[in-house]
Amino acid sequence: DIVFTHDTHSHLNTFTTMVDGLETELGGFARMNTLIEAQRAQNPDTLVIDGGDFSMGTLIQTVFETQAAELRMLGYMGYDVTTFGNHEFDYRSKGLANMLTSARTSGDAVPDIVVCNVDWDAMEAAGLTEGQQMLKDAFAAYGVQDYTVVQKGNVRIAVVGVFGKDALSCAPTCELKFKDPIQAVKATVAEIKANETVDMIVCVSHSGTWEDESKSEDENLAKAVPDLDLILSGHTHTTLEEPIVHGDTYVVSCGEYGKNLGELS
Repeated sequence: DIVFTHDTHSHLNTFTTMVDGLETELGGFARMNTLIEAQRAQNPDTLVIDGGDFSMGTLIQTVFETQAAELRMLGYMGYDVTTFGNHEFDYRSKGLANMLTSARTSGDAVPDIVVCNVDWDAMEAAGLTEGQQMLKDAFAAYGVQDYTVVQKGNVRIAVVGVFGKDALSCAPTCELKFKDPIQAVKATVAEIKANETVDMIVCVSHSGTWEDESKSEDENLAKAVPDLDLILSGHTHTTLEEPIVHGDTYVVSCGEYGKNLGELS
């Protein structure tokens, strides 16, 4: 059993919006936590994952650097893994580095963060900027990895993270260089298969899906890397009632701002 979110954008509290002409209260981490706890009561071994862009969108973003409220709340709710979205870079390299330090030193449980296509080699060859060095140090101290392996009952799940091309184009303040997402995921999946004994490979991707299938980044990823069992597709705020299926790979999305909690068994 898997539950998932993406693009929650600092919406820790419920909010009111119009749905089908009616003013409706939606979202909020308290409600999400109630649903997650109910799911855990049924199956304590539920995997809980997030697809990035957990920050920027409400006043809570103003304490992003100093309190890491969004990431610490994901940890409080027992999220296993998340990844970076483009909005995590909005306060520039120093802001993201400070947020990671605040989360790490808070004493709270925090989720693993995975992203496999940061191109440190290219950046080091050109000489790291101050911001790039700051992020490299913060990533290392937090423990950001290409992938992580999560044990749920008797099931071992590898979770790899990736940052998409459109996400990068939407992150003008991001100083990092990235490898091609598909090639990086392919290489990481090969590494997982060579070095780990796992039952399932999941990708938390901040890349997205589009109506034009040829340009739909996470659909192209599904087709190119058939060893992925599941892609949690963030970035495009897509709500999918049913997974998009290519081969044996499922692509899932549940919409933005915590309006929905995604679930898949």
